[in-house]
Amino acid sequence: MAIASFLVQPREGAQSDVKQALSRLPGATVLPWDRPTCLVVILECPAAELELIERAFKRTPGVVSVATAYCNIEDEMAVDAAAGT
Repeated sequence: MAIASFLVQPREGAQSDVKQALSRLPGATVLPWDRPTCLVVILECPAAELELIERAFKRTPGVVSVATAYCNIEDEMAVDAAAGT
């Protein structure tokens, strides 16, 4: 499983709606960030899903931008190495 965090910048006045929408994602933890006004979304999921999840964040109504802040896929890489893939 990958562990990743994203900074999501909501449109002014939309932070509450965006936070509510992103909180519906399975396994997502959504935290406020005050300066600049952003949300930090932390999740654990298969690495193959990260790109799709980032796209979903960008399509969420009220989202201005999304940036990957942290991503760790070491566990998946170790499993792949052990399996010889």
